[in-house]
Amino acid sequence: MQNRQTLSILLLAHPGHELRIHHWVELNKPLVFFLTDGSGSKDQSRTHYSREIIEKTGSVAGAIFGDISDRLWYEALARHDHGFFAAVIASIEADIGEHHSYRIVADARDGYNPIHDLASAMGAILQKRLSARGKPAELLFSAATAGAKGDRVCELVLDGEARMRKLAAVARYLPLLDEARSILKQYPAAMDREVLISQVTDWHTPKNPEWEEIGRERVAAGIYESCLTYDGHFLPVVSKMLENTANGEFTLEN
Repeated sequence: MQNRQTLSILLLAHPGHELRIHHWVELNKPLVFFLTDGSGSKDQSRTHYSREIIEKTGSVAGAIFGDISDRLWYEALARHDHGFFAAVIASIEADIGEHHSYRIVADARDGYNPIHDLASAMGAILQKRLSARGKPAELLFSAATAGAKGDRVCELVLDGEARMRKLAAVARYLPLLDEARSILKQYPAAMDREVLISQVTDWHTPKNPEWEEIGRERVAAGIYESCLTYDGHFLPVVSKMLENTANGEFTLEN
């Protein structure tokens, strides 16, 4: 059950990821942040679908709640726009306010999408910033894709009523309905259990994420003119946020 002295925070890349842990959201009623609007390349926001879920569970929409398109996030990474990322972190930190302790659940790093990985990194950075203020902050991750690896820390087994509420929420989320059906076909137990994991948050170890390879393939095919890379775009942005957090600097400059 929710501990009123502990603020639960859900920090996810895209609207819809909350469906993975719908019952956890029901129980913990977190303050919810979505980095993007889930529009991808289609320029169609799906934030309003998630707002309905958040309100129905008694949770609260945060200051960053699907207001920024995927396109703008990609452009900010490409430009190394440190001020953009500083503003997002500052908005989140200001919004969570003062509590005895915090419980952060972020999207797990999976290498499938750079914004998934960025949400994971920002969850870790938020934990560090809270710890620097002397605030206990637990950090766990929710896997948006099967590629996310980690140690299982928490598992919720849904009873019949919780399962039906989750199924109903999925059925109402029309943009993700086909994807949900595909997941259920592969993993029939996906509606029966919800898992939170721990991950090692070492961002400087060399990485070769799937999203970088996909980007290179699309450049080669003439679909994109250029693509994001881990070392050239992702790591410099995350490193700057980590550096300023370690130095006790809570604003980032370009």
